[in-house]
Amino acid sequence: MSGFLAAVTNPNILGASGFQVALIFALLTLGSAGFSPIAGRLTKDGRRRESIFFGATVRGLSYVGMALAIWFRSIDFLILNSIIWGMGAAFYNVGSDAEVSERVTNENRAEAFGRRSAYNGRGQIIGTFLGFIIYNIFDIYTAFFFYAAMNVIGGIVVISDRQPSMPSRERIVEFSSSIMGKSIIALILAAAIDAFVLALLSPFVELYIFESFTTELEMVALLYLPGGIITAFLGGYIGKLSDRSNKVYVVAGSALVVSVSTIILAFLPILTAGFPLGMYIVAPLFAMQMVAGTAAYTVMTSVLGTAYEGRAGEGFGKFEAVMGLARFSGPLAGGIFWDVLGPMTPFIFVGLVELLLIPAYYIGMKHFQKAIENENVS
Repeated sequence: MSGFLAAVTNPNILGASGFQVALIFALLTLGSAGFSPIAGRLTKDGRRRESIFFGATVRGLSYVGMALAIWFRSIDFLILNSIIWGMGAAFYNVGSDAEVSERVTNENRAEAFGRRSAYNGRGQIIGTFLGFIIYNIFDIYTAFFFYAAMNVIGGIVVISDRQPSMPSRERIVEFSSSIMGKSIIALILAAAIDAFVLALLSPFVELYIFESFTTELEMVALLYLPGGIITAFLGGYIGKLSDRSNKVYVVAGSALVVSVSTIILAFLPILTAGFPLGMYIVAPLFAMQMVAGTAAYTVMTSVLGTAYEGRAGEGFGKFEAVMGLARFSGPLAGGIFWDVLGPMTPFIFVGLVELLLIPAYYIGMKHFQKAIENENVS
């Protein structure tokens, strides 16, 4: 995403304003929010791999559209393709989440999602470097066409694998009255607030680094590398550890790590003024956030897969819709904070909200575990 952000903010390419950058990031999630329930209904009928293939293909086409938007210097066309990208992401993510969830047991579900996250991380590392190489040798259009081709090829690989579906019993949850239902609602609300504040910040992290530390895009990409490597090669172990740990402490601890590291990042330019290596403190902060985020992600997807066992597509479709709406509104608020209150404001706001989410995650996960224990006893 760093290269994409650079493309829309670089004055020599499109030169989008801060609010336009926020709008583009927000609309990436609007398609996801709108189409995730449809993807959920599709996967409920057992067509999980078809959903993945369709999502990958649509996302590939959106990259072609983004290249054309840059060619014609049209921010409006770029915004349109952001929505299309989000639609593709909805079908891809819901289908992928449901496929992983329905093929593993409750005891190993977090590990499975951790392994999937690790493979995604490896792909992102390789894709980022290949993208920069293609960009430097050829141009940005070729880089976008490369990403488009990789998405379509990935979809073909998935749809070509004809392994039979894995049958599983269907868990019926009364969300309005049961302990499990209420705990899931509480956890989703906490996750939605979490997604909102992180999306509020996400479009401006690179801009903040550009203004505070360096203007070299390659250096910004390197700051993400340590955390990317850790999660790419240890994601499965992080998920396995989450399976065997108290999930209450995993989600609450993850929120604490994100809170502290984000507040430190906000004040880092002041704390390291005159210190030439201050920028490199950003890398371990990013790594801490990535590890904490991976752990929380494996737990939350595992919990959702357990609650919607037998109909995971439906659950993930609803979940992605809620997350999409949160991620849509977040960057718009972040753009206002950035333009009106200053670059530090989004970071401080996120850090404080993450602190408030700790008890929400703790209580929601505590009640979910109690519901699972009661179910096992009965």
